[in-house]
Amino acid sequence: MRSLRHPLAAVAAAVTMAVTMAVAPLFATPALAGPPEVALSLSSAQVQAGDPVTVTVTVTNVHAFTVLNAAARVFTTPAPLPSYATLTGCAGAAAPCTTVTDGGGTPIGFQAPVGALSGGASATVAFTLSVAPDAAPGERTFQGELRGSNYASTIVTGPVLTVVAEADAAVALTATPRLGLLVPKIDFKVRVTGNGPGAVRDATVTTTLPAGLTASPGDCAAGQGAVTCATGTVPAGSSVTRTFSVPLGLLTIGVPYTFTATRTASDPVDPVSANDSDQVRCTVVSVVLVTCD
Repeated sequence: MRSLRHPLAAVAAAVTMAVTMAVAPLFATPALAGPPEVALSLSSAQVQAGDPVTVTVTVTNVHAFTVLNAAARVFTTPAPLPSYATLTGCAGAAAPCTTVTDGGGTPIGFQAPVGALSGGASATVAFTLSVAPDAAPGERTFQGELRGSNYASTIVTGPVLTVVAEADAAVALTATPRLGLLVPKIDFKVRVTGNGPGAVRDATVTTTLPAGLTASPGDCAAGQGAVTCATGTVPAGSSVTRTFSVPLGLLTIGVPYTFTATRTASDPVDPVSANDSDQVRCTVVSVVLVTCD
């Protein structure tokens, strides 16, 4: 009778190998993830209408074949990107950038040619956009795509851009008497605080002077019966202060004088009118005593 030892041993070895092959992947070190086909980033997550913003798109050919005539494409939803922004720059493109249209010829995005992309190759393009001054406020979600003549990736969702079209400028006016013997005066400070959501731009605050008074302008501009102060840009959460003064010799003892500072211009729209002005009242009690409140 022939021994069954060797056949049984062969079967056992085969079973052991099969089990090992089945279990081995469970304990294998996972391979490192490669780069995504499309990656997007924004220079800022929030902009005001009229401001620039840059979206950087990196496309990678994750396949073994070459993507011919490759282009990096960028879109937004729900509003089509060209409907509220114009393309002003396209750094990293191999040729001039163009507008992407849908089947009906409506502009829906922008694209940058990057040439042929061999397997594993990447290209990065920085699309510089100018948001229209009349762009409606709200959120836009950016999307990107790698598109070639022989291949198209899925459209990838990227970061969200918030367009703001309002900026609250709060006005405050303070007065401090300076009762020196040489040039007694009242120093005024005009403070503009940006309460958001956007930055206050080109704000102008005009302080009206009581009849017969003139002012030393400081870092403002003095005119007939008024002082005008320009603040420049005031980011949300920040303040800008301007100063001027009124000589005490022009004020009559015992008469209260009211000074009112009012925001007369700013951009974009100021949604809160309640804090657009402030006032102080000063009374000369004597040559050595002036009260302001």
